Amino acid sequence: MAFWENWCKDDDCDCSWTKVIIWALVVAVVGGLIAVLVIAFAVVYPPKATADDAVLQRFALAPGNPAANSNISYNVTATLSLKNPNIYRVISYGPLAVAFSFNGTRFDESATVPAFDNKARKTATLHVTVGGVAKPVKLSAEGVKEFSAENATGKFDVEVRLDTVLQYKGRKAKCPLVVICPLKLQLVDPNVAATAFQRNKCTILRAKMSGC
Repeated sequence: MAFWENWCKDDDCDCSWTKVIIWALVVAVVGGLIAVLVIAFAVVYPPKATADDAVLQRFALAPGNPAANSNISYNVTATLSLKNPNIYRVISYGPLAVAFSFNGTRFDESATVPAFDNKARKTATLHVTVGGVAKPVKLSAEGVKEFSAENATGKFDVEVRLDTVLQYKGRKAKCPLVVICPLKLQLVDPNVAATAFQRNKCTILRAKMSGC
């Protein structure tokens, strides 16, 4: 005889499978609610970033001798997104410094994005446009060769990097953050419809420190 058969044998026994199931469901719901609250208030998640769109209207190199004396002319527009995946916490960003690179060499560091707050479960969209004419760029000899090779196809691999400090609502720690987005750009004529840009994920680098 199973123990529950003996337990509920007497007439005055108030035990039933229905009540057992109801109480089990109550415990499961309460446990799930506690788990959600722990995740929402105690655990923080880093932002997620994507490169949503980018247009390259000019990218021309005047090679120097040596290569580090080269000059570059360009016009780039990029649209990036930062998503706050946290259920409860707002993410406050300090000013974002923006840098564009080709073949590991920066050619523009002029752009910045003002500080802003990113609400929980919301996505912030950032628009950045940079341009320059005959600006010095310290490419390596290999970098000049790579530019020539990519110029022949009209497609360039450019990288945009964001550097900032973020803070989660309710926490004191100010956390350094780096966002790196690779951009596969097709050189386009500004008078012709732009080639469709393939949206891609960015890499998030964050400090390994308490509260971050």
